[in-house]
Amino acid sequence: MKQLSSYFVGVILLAALLTGCAGTSNILKSGKPDLIYAKALELYEAKKWSRASTLFEGALPYYPGTPREDSILFYNAHCKYKNRDYDTAVELFDQFRRKFGRSVFIEDAEGFHAMCYYYLSPGPKRDQTMTSQAIIAITEFISHYPDSEYTPRFRLINQELTERLHDKAYLNAYTYY
Repeated sequence: MKQLSSYFVGVILLAALLTGCAGTSNILKSGKPDLIYAKALELYEAKKWSRASTLFEGALPYYPGTPREDSILFYNAHCKYKNRDYDTAVELFDQFRRKFGRSVFIEDAEGFHAMCYYYLSPGPKRDQTMTSQAIIAITEFISHYPDSEYTPRFRLINQELTERLHDKAYLNAYTYY
C-alpha cells in the first residue's frame, strides 16, 4: 500500500512538472506581452529562475525603447546569474550597463557583472584573463560606488584575486627556475 501511494505521488509530481512547462509555453504563445511579463515577474519572485528567464526573453521583443525594457533585461540577466550561467550573465549585465547607464538597477547590475567575472576566474594554475577582468570590474565598482554596502566585500574579493595573480606569478617563476 505504501509503495502504491508513493507511486501516485510521483505521478502527480511529474504531471505538475509537465503542466508547468506547458503553461510557460502557452503563455509565450499567447502573444500577450503584459501576461508574459506578469508571469515572468511572478516566477522571478518565486525564485524559479529558469522559467522566469524564458518568459523574460519572450517578453523582450515587445518592449524595445520602453521603460519596461531595462527591468526585463536586468531580471533576465539576474536569472542567468542565479542559474550559475555566468558566461551569459556577464554578457547580459555588460549589455545592460552600456544601454541603461541611468537605470535604477545600474548599481546592482555593475555589482553582478563583477561577481560573474569573479566566479568565472579559475585557480592560479590556469590562465588568469578572467581574474584580471574581475579585478578591473571590481575596481570600477568600488570607484563608482564607494559608499555601497557591497564595497567592503568587494575589497576582500579584490585582495583574494590579487593573491591569485601573485600565486600564478610564483608558479610561473618556479616552473621557469
